[in-house]
Amino acid sequence: MIIRNADILTPRGIMVSGFLVIQDGRITKVGSHGESRHWSTAGHEVLDASGLTVVPGFVDIHAHGGGGHDVLEGTYEAVSAMCRAHARHGTTSIFPTTMAAPFSELVDAVHAVADAVRRGTGGAEALGVHLEGPWVNPDSRGAQALEAIRPPDVRELDKLIEESGGLVRITTVAPELEGASDFIRAAVGRGVRVSLGHSLASFDEAMLAVRSGATHVTHAFNAMRGLHHRNPGMAGAMLACDELTTEAILDGFHLHPAAATILYRCKGADRLALVTDATMAAGMPEGEYELGGQRVVYKGGAVRLPDGGLAGSALTLDRAVKRAMADLGVTLAQAVAMASSVPARIAGVHDRKGSIEEGKDADLALMDEAGEVRATIVRGAVVYRGEA
Repeated sequence: MIIRNADILTPRGIMVSGFLVIQDGRITKVGSHGESRHWSTAGHEVLDASGLTVVPGFVDIHAHGGGGHDVLEGTYEAVSAMCRAHARHGTTSIFPTTMAAPFSELVDAVHAVADAVRRGTGGAEALGVHLEGPWVNPDSRGAQALEAIRPPDVRELDKLIEESGGLVRITTVAPELEGASDFIRAAVGRGVRVSLGHSLASFDEAMLAVRSGATHVTHAFNAMRGLHHRNPGMAGAMLACDELTTEAILDGFHLHPAAATILYRCKGADRLALVTDATMAAGMPEGEYELGGQRVVYKGGAVRLPDGGLAGSALTLDRAVKRAMADLGVTLAQAVAMASSVPARIAGVHDRKGSIEEGKDADLALMDEAGEVRATIVRGAVVYRGEA
């Protein structure tokens, strides 16, 4: 495929009216308009992207569902459906995310993700598993099911790594739990990125976790104690510690714009990842859905438990990018980086994902001037094409 007449967002800035050459699912040439005149189109599909901006496809490292399906359904069909739903919004890579659940359900879920990795999805590419539960603090569980929460267990982690075929890439753990430091060191030793979350940890407990190998924080400010000037807690560690990257759910409910601005000013565009924390309601009309087997209601833009507590979101990353520009005052390039190159680096896939560079996978989103996704390309294949 050759994409012509597009403004292309590269790591060096926007190339106006440039062209891209894609062969065997990879980007083989990023060139200027002048160079395109001398490039043969023989054997290539030509896509005219006049009026559009080509940006790197978004990478979602925290999503529970979408398109009416939940990862914990534990089927290939559910995972592939959520991947197709998110592809309609520019997401090209996704880490299906579990919650606290009985061990057998987690096994089914990681099997389903492994099937999606092996067979493909027809949408966003499933790259691995994010285990958000069950090793969280029951007193800071958010929408996690209380009866399924349990202490960190390396043997359980090892079994899930085995059952997934080595596809567990990220795990969330509350660092104050007994055995957490040993668990963190074990996870890191197995190549799993450790994220701190659903926690009431003190500042010192959070920093001990960092020294043990934790590098990330799950959904900033949510399911953790608020910042206090004499007891900064995990929120303080997150803001002050440069070794920690973190996530932001910019759906207008999880973070006040002022809190998001503070977070951005502390972490910068290179240590802040936009995520959706999406439920099966993402890409669907308002109504009743499930999250990890629990009833949730999507109404007024928010997804909530029956008691009114937030329970994930119906967010998509194209909307998160637009909100980042509006709420944080960042440029398109900065907002897109927080949805592509930063999460790709956090998840350890930046060698092939997250930016438009020669040699990387041809994972692309084509956006119009209003920020709407008009087409999504995954490894050189068009998986979504919107109306002109």
